[in-house]
Amino acid sequence: MAIENLMSKCVGEQPDVLIIVDGNDDICGMLQFVLGRAGYRTMTAENGEKALRLAHSTTPHLAILDSRLQDMTGLELLDRVRVSDPHLPVILLLAGLADLSVAVTAIKAGAFDCLSKPFDNQSVLAKVQEALMCREGAVRVANGSVGLRDRMGPSPAIARTLQDVERVAATDFAVCLHGETGTGKEVIARAIHAMSSHAVHPFVAVDCGSIPDTLIENELFGHERGAFTGAERQQPGKLESAKGGTLFLDEIGNLSWSAQARLLRVLQEREFYRVGGDKPVQIDVRLISASHHDLSEEVARGRFREDLLYRLNDYRISIPPLRARREDILHLARQFLIEANRELGKEVRGFSDEAAQTLLGYRWPGNVRQLRSVVRRAVLLANYLIDINHLGLPESGVNAPRASGPVSVSLKGRSLKEVLRLCMTEMERQILSDALRNARGNKAAVARQLHVDYKTVHSKLRVYGLDA
Repeated sequence: MAIENLMSKCVGEQPDVLIIVDGNDDICGMLQFVLGRAGYRTMTAENGEKALRLAHSTTPHLAILDSRLQDMTGLELLDRVRVSDPHLPVILLLAGLADLSVAVTAIKAGAFDCLSKPFDNQSVLAKVQEALMCREGAVRVANGSVGLRDRMGPSPAIARTLQDVERVAATDFAVCLHGETGTGKEVIARAIHAMSSHAVHPFVAVDCGSIPDTLIENELFGHERGAFTGAERQQPGKLESAKGGTLFLDEIGNLSWSAQARLLRVLQEREFYRVGGDKPVQIDVRLISASHHDLSEEVARGRFREDLLYRLNDYRISIPPLRARREDILHLARQFLIEANRELGKEVRGFSDEAAQTLLGYRWPGNVRQLRSVVRRAVLLANYLIDINHLGLPESGVNAPRASGPVSVSLKGRSLKEVLRLCMTEMERQILSDALRNARGNKAAVARQLHVDYKTVHSKLRVYGLDA
């Protein structure tokens, strides 16, 4: 493959990052020169430990590893460097015929290919381009439904949800998502946007549960200069910012009655006025809304406008809670393990059998968001393998309904201080969960109810995986 063709790939794009690991300075220098001329950004390391530090700090697109390093073998480095990114293409450099048996083992272990020394420059360039093209193909797939299935899980329940996503994405239907807190409603909304004709335009999300009633109209519609004290310049709202794209209204059931009425008028007229303005602004957006409450039941209770629901509910997608799709739990836990390893620069390999069974048996009131928080914290605490002590899950939530009375934990093997900490943690989570349910997902209302500031509520809800 001509160098000019390789260079053209990088014009106008950020260059791919390649790590070259070899104890021979001449080989590192030669590869760095050849690949640098082809438009790639290269970094070198003379041993495995330095290579691992580079991999954790730069997120490379490809690695070229010598099979014989001073501190570890190429196969050992191959295994360790792919912990944080199992899709990282690796090319192993072999010491001629003596390493033929290594080549077979390397391919089985996940290496993209092997090259024997000495090698010519064109072979290296062609192999690098081939490996990166395969990586690009994987990324493109990840942007579609296959990648969404990998992110959400392999269960039949999720497969049915994703069929709905694929069916409605290409249309301009207004979509209403229903699912408990933390089930992935925004993930689904972003996938619908990415798979639609609106994908080249903005995706704008609004958390209706976190904005006070007095500010929601300004947030959606914007304001003119001088509309109120402090309005020193014109400010477009979220509807205007999403022009041509998708507006995602999360926890829309928390909109006040007056805000619902104005939103309905906007959807009917396809235009709105900024706060303090007298000139209409035309809108062209695809609307996706979400709620952890069933909006039909909210209509029956007189809390939500029926005519607005008709406008929002061209197509309804339900996202099942994590406890109803246990086939997804370990799949998602492994994904979050990889993410946390990359974020924290660690190499935790997996879960003990006891930890895996605990994950499967827990009820996950905070759903996928809570699972991610638990795994992320466990990776921080663990060195090699995550065990049950790293999870920090309250035992009252394992293989049992959610506790409604006093919190209790097992005393076995625990100090009084640890038992008290676990009890307080679970009690705080239950109080927040109850308050959030009573406030119908409105975090500002939770803060008022518990007499704490909004920032504290928002932070703790994220810690416990209860954030919408």
